[in-house]
Amino acid sequence: MDGCTGKIEQEMRAGLRAFFTVPYLLDQGMACLEEKLREALLFGRLTVLHYRAFGGTGAGIYRAAAAVEFMILSLDIIDDLQDKDNQETVWGRLSPDIALNIALGMLTLSQHLLLTADFPHERSGSAARLMNEQVLAAINGQTVDLLNNIESEEEYMEMIRLKSAGLLAAACLTGTLLATGEPLSEVRTYAEELGIAAQMKNDIRDVLNWDNKNDFWNRKKTLPTLYLLQSISDEQRWIADYFAERLQLADVVNRKEEIERIMEESGTLLYSSVRMRTHYYNYLDLVGKISLAPEWKEQILAMAD
Repeated sequence: MDGCTGKIEQEMRAGLRAFFTVPYLLDQGMACLEEKLREALLFGRLTVLHYRAFGGTGAGIYRAAAAVEFMILSLDIIDDLQDKDNQETVWGRLSPDIALNIALGMLTLSQHLLLTADFPHERSGSAARLMNEQVLAAINGQTVDLLNNIESEEEYMEMIRLKSAGLLAAACLTGTLLATGEPLSEVRTYAEELGIAAQMKNDIRDVLNWDNKNDFWNRKKTLPTLYLLQSISDEQRWIADYFAERLQLADVVNRKEEIERIMEESGTLLYSSVRMRTHYYNYLDLVGKISLAPEWKEQILAMAD
């Protein structure tokens, strides 16, 4: 896996230079990409790791991993445009029409890179279908997220299976499919468990982060806020009134310390943390059972750190 990230970055930069031919589009697209490259490229690295772990050889996987990362970046940009809650990014500072055009270009480029990578046509076609199916599932999950009308933990779980957990599974399955010709169900199962745990961890963070992305201020229905709404006493009904928009932000913005106290006393944070860790331990257990050499299992488990 040495040099994996650098090779994925090279493929992504080369893809933009080849197909974003309008200078302004290329400049802004490259700026969005460079912001993405400050992250660890987890999805692309998972694609490469699973390809190698299941016996895949050759350099074509780096192009496929770049395709996966472009899929993720394009959906991140679109999500931020819809949520209007991440204005500090490069794309958040662009006009929405230009940012959307960049996202659509990257999503299309994702498919092109995958279909032109050095694999048998049948395998690259199957991987492209898998990614298309996951993008469509993520669009369904994002619609549920935008409507923000879920009322139960079961509905929340289905949303993140469609969206964040499914996207992480798609990265792992793309590598597995390109190596073996099959999207192994056991890989999907453990990857979804990791994706669920990661999303729950983000939701715990976002309910405690009191900037403009805070899920309480934004009335977002997540595992912590759903549990909180089910746990409040009669004296705390103002929280339900706020989520039902019977109160406005100005009515509650000075009650941050009280909200934190209520979350602590109700067990909201403890419950959410336990649920998150349960899915993480499921991931560890499922990876332990898969038929792979110990060194590959260790590398897959290390991706969760």
